[in-house]
Amino acid sequence: MIYQKVHPIALGIGLGFIEGFAIFLATLILVLQGEGGSAFLSKLFPFYEISFIGAFIGLIEGFIDGFIGGFVFAFVYNFSLRIFAFKGKSKSNGWGNL
Repeated sequence: MIYQKVHPIALGIGLGFIEGFAIFLATLILVLQGEGGSAFLSKLFPFYEISFIGAFIGLIEGFIDGFIGGFVFAFVYNFSLRIFAFKGKSKSNGWGNL
């Protein structure tokens, strides 16, 4: 079976948009409900707060966090594909000693 490489920037942008908009929507829901909500995200993101401005700050910080996570995941995935492809070419059956 042949596995395709993952483009790190594309995965980073995709996960960045998903995480950024999830934080944005969650913050807007909390603001519109009038609840103070949890301060958990303010511990993860330094400039985040539960307000309309905080929703946009969470969007930006969430995008950055998701982008870095997606980029690193794709890099590690592609690196592991190279390792297993190299090991597979060096053995006769492609699976090593399994």
